[in-house]
This record gives sequence, C-alpha cells and structure tokens, in this order.
Amino acid sequence: MKHYEYVKKSEYMPVKKELIKLINLVQDDLRKKFTFRFDFIGSSSRNMITCDFSTNEGYDFDVNIEVNDPDERYSAKELKKLLMESFDKIIDETQGIDDRYGNIYRHCRYESLLHPVNMDSFNNLKYSHCENSTRVFTIKVHESNKAKIKYGCDFAIVNNFIEKKEKKQQYIHFNKSTNPPSYNWQLQEKGYNISKKEQFISKRKLVHELKKVYLNKKNNNMYNKKSRSLYAEAVNEVYNKYQ
Repeated sequence: MKHYEYVKKSEYMPVKKELIKLINLVQDDLRKKFTFRFDFIGSSSRNMITCDFSTNEGYDFDVNIEVNDPDERYSAKELKKLLMESFDKIIDETQGIDDRYGNIYRHCRYESLLHPVNMDSFNNLKYSHCENSTRVFTIKVHESNKAKIKYGCDFAIVNNFIEKKEKKQQYIHFNKSTNPPSYNWQLQEKGYNISKKEQFISKRKLVHELKKVYLNKKNNNMYNKKSRSLYAEAVNEVYNKYQ
C-alpha cells in the first residue's frame, strides 16, 4: 500500500505562483516569435494534488501551452525546441538573480491589472533544465542534496480546435526511437467524458467524498494506473452511488 496524501493548498499555492511568474517570463521572451496561453489542468485545477512523502518523487503540476501560430510558421519540432530553450534560458537567469532586473511589470491573465513580478522571489529556486519526453517536457526542483524531487511541472504543447462541431485537441508527440528523433502533431485520445458527472457531484456537495475515494484508489493502485484514469474511476463510483 502506498502513502499518498493531499498536499495542503498553503504549500502548493506559492509554488503555483512561482510557476506562473516563470511562464510569464517565457511569454515575454518569445513574444516576438509567437504568443501563447497556458492552463493548469488535472489535479492542480481541482485542488487535489497528491504526494507520497515517503518517496523521492515529490508532487507535480500539469500545464497545457497553446501557441498562437495560425499561419503555421513553426513546425512541431521548432515549437517544442523554442519553448524548451526559452524555459532553460529563464531558469538560468533566475537562479540567484541580481539587482539589474528589479521589478518587472507584466500582465498576468490571472489578475485584472498590471502588477509587479518581484524577481527576488526566484532567488532560492533551483529548477532543473527541461527534460524532453514523449508527450511533455518537464522542469523539477530537487532537495539541496538532489536525492529527492520536491516538485515539478509537466508542460504539454497543445492545439485545440473544432471539427464537425466536436471539440478536439492535438499535442506535440516526440518519438526518440526514430532516426533522427521525430516530432509531430497527434490527436489526443478521447477523454473520459465525466464533466457532467463532475457537475452532479459538485451540485450535490459530494466533492469531499470524491476526494476520499480518489485518495483510496491512489493508495491501492496495484497496477500503476495513470492518475487521470483513477480520477475518472472515482468520479464514476461516486456518481453511480448517488444518481
């Protein structure tokens, strides 16, 4: 049995704010090439971030990046490369930042007004450079001895569109087994179609029970199912119990 527990909001919210600042800086860095929006998805969007603190894995966030490139000036490979290079650049610049940066003002879509981003808040961050993988690229913060991951963030580059009145999504897929490694847009598999069930659970004030069921499934996950699959199972279980 595993030992997952929910990460307190007071612990993960400062980290989420750090990530937003970091992403804002990347937006500024790439603005002359393209703009992009970003959305926190999954557990961090539901206040259901979990962590097994007895392991060295830490907890993570999931972010979708949607690039505005209507003329398709950049290939899938170029988009992922530019984003990863920009994150690496900003990470390098914000490790032990000096006074020349001061306070940088930018518009954050999570706020209604322009506000300062105090670069001093980055002084103690030790984000790793981006790690490339099949569906995402990842940045992490390790403990001082680097033996344990404190937290990380997975970034997926996506394209949302409507086809035949149906919402669809593509993501940049990286295949390192080809020679040379390849990048292409792939259609996202259909979701678990649980949004209406989530609404039912919310209206019936059953979110607390949903969180209990989900955590139990995480701790008894003998077959290493993905978290999104366990969450869908938990939603269906609570919905079927009370419908």
